Amino acid sequence: ALIPLATDNTNVGKVKAAQALAKIAITSNPEIAFPGERIYEVVRPFVNLLKLECTLLQNFEALMALTNLASISERLRQKIIKEKALPKIEGYMFEENELVRAAATECMCNLVLTAEVQKLFLASGNDRLKLLVLYCGEEDERLRKAAAGTLAMLTAEQPELCTRIPGTTTHWLEIFQALLLSEISDLRHRGVVIVQNIMQAEKGLAETLMESEALEILTVLAKGGEGKADPVAKVAQNCLDKALEYGIIRSREDGLEKSKGTEP
Repeated sequence: ALIPLATDNTNVGKVKAAQALAKIAITSNPEIAFPGERIYEVVRPFVNLLKLECTLLQNFEALMALTNLASISERLRQKIIKEKALPKIEGYMFEENELVRAAATECMCNLVLTAEVQKLFLASGNDRLKLLVLYCGEEDERLRKAAAGTLAMLTAEQPELCTRIPGTTTHWLEIFQALLLSEISDLRHRGVVIVQNIMQAEKGLAETLMESEALEILTVLAKGGEGKADPVAKVAQNCLDKALEYGIIRSREDGLEKSKGTEP
């Protein structure tokens, strides 16, 4: 009943119907709520809520609904892109309101699974990568998780972006070290994956990381928690193994230390 009302109605009626659809997509599984081809019909009403004339709540709910759709399939992500949602989502990543900014970044996190979106970050002359790195250092936990998740996926899929990170901000090392030291396990995990991707991309970057406090932090993280499988520990160990492979550090019985050029 709501889908026709969101497309053929007065302007006020379209917005109300689209918002109602967005609430459904947020509070229930969209694949069950909008079975079959119907799920593709709700994309446009959601994108239509990404306007300045709409309230911030409507913007926020539309972004959350699109985030859920973008997580489902490549075909849905392509539909979102085709409806020209990307520039709007990027615009809301700069929104002053913390919730809206975080929701837009979460939506981007799911959209970067698509190669077409990855190419936007690879293109020269834009600050998309810089924004993500800086957001990884923000206080807002939700925004940091979204930005770090986006960066973890991008650096895994596009190693070239790893080499560009040091040029985004002089504080990049501090930002990633703060992620590794976070008390929130999700942030630690995202942080350690980003560091692993950077180290695998280029030996020079790995050397820079190992010359910082990251070596000590990774050594502690690699020990893991007591008696339970820790995904962070496994990835941290991968980072140390890569440093050993490069010859940046050498193994010792009592731990790890940086290699000395004078030693055989």
